[in-house]
Amino acid sequence: MRAGGSQRWLRALSGLNFAALVLVWAGERIVGERHWLTTLLAYAPQYPLGIPAALLLLWAALGRSARAAVANIAALLLFAFGLLGLQVPLRVPRSAAGPRLRVMTYNIHHAPRGAERTAAAIRREEPDVVCAQEAEGFRGVTDPMPELERLLAGWHSYRVGELALFSRHPFTARRAHQLATGPRRHLLIATIEVAGRRLTIINVHLNTAARPRSLLRRQGATAPEYLRESTEVRSRQVEELLEVAGAIPGPVVLAGDFNTPPRGRLYHRLAARFTDAFAAAGWGLGHTFRADLPVLRIDYVWAGPGVRALACRVPATGASDHLPVVADLALER
Repeated sequence: MRAGGSQRWLRALSGLNFAALVLVWAGERIVGERHWLTTLLAYAPQYPLGIPAALLLLWAALGRSARAAVANIAALLLFAFGLLGLQVPLRVPRSAAGPRLRVMTYNIHHAPRGAERTAAAIRREEPDVVCAQEAEGFRGVTDPMPELERLLAGWHSYRVGELALFSRHPFTARRAHQLATGPRRHLLIATIEVAGRRLTIINVHLNTAARPRSLLRRQGATAPEYLRESTEVRSRQVEELLEVAGAIPGPVVLAGDFNTPPRGRLYHRLAARFTDAFAAAGWGLGHTFRADLPVLRIDYVWAGPGVRALACRVPATGASDHLPVVADLALER
């Protein structure tokens, strides 16, 4: 192929790839869970979508095509920030007048590597409050809660079902709210006082959107039907969560495994009422699942009105199949 023809192909493919990424971004953000196909796309790992732009940028560099290089750099920026969710906060408040609190959410996956390793991962981050999911025995794995309570001596603990709360501050109130979508899903709600200020923590674990094995082996329903059903259930769970949180007086923090990436309509329904601590004060991608190969950000700390996110990070640990999220928060005066 002659150089001129090669350059035309390069520019055409670069333009098409950029347009395709824009369509994907718009579909995930605007359509989202309204359609099963954009649901599947939004909830899947996004990394493969960046491969064409990377290869085309290499081709542009070898062919010395400035126009194609610019198009593919723009595509990679859209991929990194729009699809992967790269966070580079430029204005993060590092000081606050109100009392501070460090909140950790951690799906411990029944502590398969032992409660000692899970407790060590918690102590290493020095949190004030821990919201744990899957904190129960399961399929031959011993219930880790008694050992965790022993290893975290001096902490106040509260568990209902698979959700557990640990706090350095005494609970002034605590309860479980059964979600209408099923007996195994509930919210764990506890109120504490921080320097004389009331704060309510809600521990959350939403249904999984799309398990690959369920899509392949679903009995009596096609993959699109399964995705529509799971979206309906999760939408009702988010609606009920927001109703419960909205009825609580004073500042509220939501934390847990939301099984929701930072795109789509369910995420933005939450973001309309609460501040995603990692989006506000985190750096990087913040992917929490899987721990051995993090490709999705599905675990969150959400700060309600009156609570400011000062810093947020995802520490590396191999105690579970999830990585924890640790957020430094301040209660505004």
